[in-house]
Amino acid sequence: MGLGGSVEWLDTDFGYYALCPEPYLTDWEGTEADAVGIEYVGRVPLPDHGEVLTLGGEPSAITYLDRTMTFIRWHAADNDTGLENAVERSMASDEWQDVFDIDLGGRYFLLDSAARGDEISEADVIRVDVPPGRYRVQSLFISPSEDASFMLERLLKM
Repeated sequence: MGLGGSVEWLDTDFGYYALCPEPYLTDWEGTEADAVGIEYVGRVPLPDHGEVLTLGGEPSAITYLDRTMTFIRWHAADNDTGLENAVERSMASDEWQDVFDIDLGGRYFLLDSAARGDEISEADVIRVDVPPGRYRVQSLFISPSEDASFMLERLLKM
């Protein structure tokens, strides 16, 4: 989905996204993240695949910047012009909030958590490659301009 900028975005009607492991994609039933609750970032166990990172809480568009290992959720903005630079500048901020630690590794697909894996097309996902390891999930709200704001969640290798 294009929102008037340079980044490709996913959209959801449900409100939650999940980072689904590639080997599990066709088995994803769309109910795995039902237990998340109202958190904006969470995790749910996925038998034989570790934990699944969940993001959302409201139906906001989302994208992923690989070079900073950061998920970006659209809060309020007319477009995403300058967003990538703003995210990169935010990496040095001391205002990041620790959320939890999680073990990740391999290829994942960021998808609407309510979608069924066997019905998903390439246009319905963002591919996310994560080097194996333990990560701290951190959150930060940024406003790159007076009329733009975004929620960030980054994976910080421990």
